Amino acid sequence: MEFLPELVRYHIRVNDRILDQSTKLSEEEFREPGTTDNGSAHDTLLHMLIVDWSWREFCIGNDDDDSYPDGWPFPDLATIRGFWDEEHARLLGYASSLDEPAMSEALTWESEGTQWAAPRWEVIAHIVNHGTQHRAELARYLTDCGHSPGDLDLI
Repeated sequence: MEFLPELVRYHIRVNDRILDQSTKLSEEEFREPGTTDNGSAHDTLLHMLIVDWSWREFCIGNDDDDSYPDGWPFPDLATIRGFWDEEHARLLGYASSLDEPAMSEALTWESEGTQWAAPRWEVIAHIVNHGTQHRAELARYLTDCGHSPGDLDLI
């Protein structure tokens, strides 16, 4: 499953473009409520970051239900970017380190009273796919503000 690190590299590349363009927003635009499904651009970036972090933590066996990364919630784009740069490196390193049995291993969890199971590779692919929805929301908002991130397609 050599495709998995490639998907993560894509995720990192397009997240970086969203973050780069987000630096062009005024503070008011960055914090304006109701610009995405999660609230402001700031809120959406925080949501994306915590989902990336928490699913990776789950994959490596850490219980992330009641914890957040040090410094949470990150107050501004610079701290979001700093942590996300580190998280991107952790996620890529992790995805690149997995052999076939580890990728195929079924992970289980409970959500809202329902038991779930998925192979580890699918959970990592979910991280990328989840980011796609929110990048699209942010790309639309950034474009409306005159700061289009351009094409965010995989190929």
